[in-house]
This record gives sequence, C-alpha cells and structure tokens, in this order.
Amino acid sequence: MVSSRLVRDCVSGISFDAAHYSLVEGELLLHGHTFSVEVCVEGYLSGSWVVDFIELRKLVEKLVGDLNYTFLIPAGDAERIRIEAPFKYRRKVFDCGMITAECLGDYVCGELRKTYGEGGLRILVSVVEGVGNKAVIRC
Repeated sequence: MVSSRLVRDCVSGISFDAAHYSLVEGELLLHGHTFSVEVCVEGYLSGSWVVDFIELRKLVEKLVGDLNYTFLIPAGDAERIRIEAPFKYRRKVFDCGMITAECLGDYVCGELRKTYGEGGLRILVSVVEGVGNKAVIRC
C-alpha cells in the first residue's frame, strides 16, 4: 500500500555524555553534558511504514554510542590540544568552528544521509544540550 499521507517516524530517548568547551558568559570553558538525540524520518508510506524503527534506532544508537564519554573538539583546534593525565580519554574531532548542539546535529544528519539520503525521505535531527536547550536540524 502506498499512501499520499506524509508520515513522520521518530526514535528518541537516545543520549550520550561528552565534554566540550564553548562560550559560557563570554569565556571558553571546558564542561560536559548529557546530550539527547531524537531523529525523525519523514516520507510517504511504502508498505506499512516509512522506515523500520528498529533499524533506525540501531543506527542512531551506534552513531551516538561512538560519541559517549568523548572530548568533542573542533577541527581547527585539534592540533593545539594536549592532555596529560592519569586517565584515558577519547576525542572526536568535528568540522565546525565550535562544538554546539547544531554542530552535533549536522554531524548526525550527514551520517544518516548515507543510509536514508535517497528515496525522497526528509530527516530531522534534534539535539538537546543540557536541560531545555535544543537544536533541530532539517537535513
């Protein structure tokens, strides 16, 4: 069955903990968040669904899992940051000027486009940074 109704399938409740630095009251400060991610895929019914929830959730959980407990760094600063400490840390470098919810959403969009980019589907990614701060990116 193909429907003429536009349907939006979403997965949510996916989160990761990470550190980054950003402007806080005018100063660059290192801090961390629990980031939450919601992904919606919008399209017309093809059979019984737009996308398989299970496949979408697995893909988003994999992307987000790779960010869990990482230090998120803008590409322009990657060579300047040195950490010597009695602990292990993982870092993830992003091609953006500052690590923001928008930057992270754009990264997730790019990765999801590799799977859902064809077929006329529209992807929306929401990234919640901390409490009450959310960026919504239309991929």
